[in-house]
Amino acid sequence: MTLLLLASLDDDTIFIIVLGVVLVFALYQLVCTPDGLRVVKDEPPDETGSDFEHRLLEKLDRTNDLLISTRNSLLILIILLVVLAGLYLILR
Repeated sequence: MTLLLLASLDDDTIFIIVLGVVLVFALYQLVCTPDGLRVVKDEPPDETGSDFEHRLLEKLDRTNDLLISTRNSLLILIILLVVLAGLYLILR
């Protein structure tokens, strides 16, 4: 019975519900998931490793930071688009 009421409404109720689900998922991904893997541990660097290994680990850590910031930026963009689309559908 409830599904028939949702489908028979003139406004875009189902689309607003889907936007809400996408918003909750994007917020969950942004807030609750870990920020990726840490390649370089917080231990003091040992002198036994080669210079190449140290440079490689530093580059991997910077690449990881770039990927994390790109992911967070895309999630924030998704959140903004969902909020704007939801507000447009609700207030029109």
